[in-house]
Amino acid sequence: MAEMNQATAQHLFEAGAVLILLDVPYGTEIGINMNSWQAAENFKGIKMIPPGLHFIYFSSCSSEGQLASRTGFFRYFREREVVVRKWNSFAETFDPEITDEEELNRFIQNKKELDRYCGAFPYDSYKKWVSLSRHITTETTGRVLPTCGYIMSATALLSECSNTASRASQSKSASVPLNKMTADNLMPEMKENLDTVINYTSIDRFIEGSDSAMITKCATDSELILNSVLERCGSWQNVLAELQLSFLCFLIGQHFDSFDQWKKLVALLCGNQSSIYKYEDLYTELISVLHFQLKELPEDFFVDIVSSNNFLTTTLHNLFANISESTASAGLKSRAQKFSDHLTKHFGWDFDLEPEDCEPVVVDEFGNY
Repeated sequence: MAEMNQATAQHLFEAGAVLILLDVPYGTEIGINMNSWQAAENFKGIKMIPPGLHFIYFSSCSSEGQLASRTGFFRYFREREVVVRKWNSFAETFDPEITDEEELNRFIQNKKELDRYCGAFPYDSYKKWVSLSRHITTETTGRVLPTCGYIMSATALLSECSNTASRASQSKSASVPLNKMTADNLMPEMKENLDTVINYTSIDRFIEGSDSAMITKCATDSELILNSVLERCGSWQNVLAELQLSFLCFLIGQHFDSFDQWKKLVALLCGNQSSIYKYEDLYTELISVLHFQLKELPEDFFVDIVSSNNFLTTTLHNLFANISESTASAGLKSRAQKFSDHLTKHFGWDFDLEPEDCEPVVVDEFGNY
């Protein structure tokens, strides 16, 4: 861990950002990046925040000490920036940032007085955070994050507008007397709030409009699908940014749809041999990204309880085999071999064994395997 020396502490005290959080109830979970705490009575925020991207999250706490589902948001902090947000006890979330210049200046002038009530940024885990987020840019967050700005671990639902007349009309059409309808029939229809949906790049098994030969090609070598994803993301750097963003939204934001997106991206990149030479820089950086991500997960995290198959051992076997058999540079092949050796030593995974599902895949014109 990188400990904060006196010089670094002094620099962050003078140039670091401050996040002032007002009226946070006692016991509320508050976190930034890899660390979280439960707020004490006089908690007022976090100080000495290094400039750059950070993930702030919170969970309200009941009188019985039970934490609610986690909600968080990404934010870029500038040097010496002071950000002020106030807790809304009714909504159990924070109101939007205070932007009134006169009001904001009052907090800036009282910064030293608030200092003793603010927790210091957890610098010992900062290096780890940077390694997990360094590809994420403002372009990434602007393109991918929900309209509402929050990452919510629990799906936010909206009910369809209805009234007594509409429900009675539905009951008549179903030829069921209203007084005999089940509770389910009387419940309003719930739909996911689209403002809370993370706008990940869609990854399909094959490109729409493909014939059976092209579908088979996509199933055995996903170069065409990768090219489509690269085109929609804009660059290979943006693909890695989305890989990191989805991982952090799952790991810290506890957003499980993000885990599915992360797995899809990993499978796509690892299952593609034809593009390795063409996008060698992408695969060089991919190894680095996966190296830091896998350090955060336990060995048996990806084991399917039913089949006992490990998603990562199968997927990474494909990556190492594809790099080895490609026309990539000796440097990339050496880097992949060192990563393979590291994983074998650390997790005990044997990438020399052929996975059971590595047989050729043939798909008909309807997309059936």
